[in-house]
Amino acid sequence: MVTSSTAPLIVVGLSIAFLWAWAWCGVGASARRMSLRLELSGGDAPGEVFRVVWPLMPFLSVSWFVVADIVGREARGLDVLGSCAILVSIFALMTLLAIQSLYLGGLPEWAYPGWMARRYYRAHPQAREAELGSVADVA
Repeated sequence: MVTSSTAPLIVVGLSIAFLWAWAWCGVGASARRMSLRLELSGGDAPGEVFRVVWPLMPFLSVSWFVVADIVGREARGLDVLGSCAILVSIFALMTLLAIQSLYLGGLPEWAYPGWMARRYYRAHPQAREAELGSVADVA
């Protein structure tokens, strides 16, 4: 019973973590292209929301694991106070990061997905032209 109730939560947490890491690390041409497209949407409302949401994704992934722990403990009749405190701490940290990103000057370049792609394209200009086209400008 406990495994059947926590397994979907863990799968969601792993999925979020995997997709985030795939885009952030820029492994492969498709990940690099997607990372740059996500970052190039800046300036408009969805792009600004993305600048806030992207750095929060790893914490969102971890929160799914903590929720799975809470569900498992609750199903077994154990105390969930410690897990709830961890979850509240994660949400507080996410709030602080969002405030930093929105109002206090943003986050470092490495907190966003395109940083590895830009680094790769600076080191391999021929790959930039082949993967993005000749008009691509990677700053």
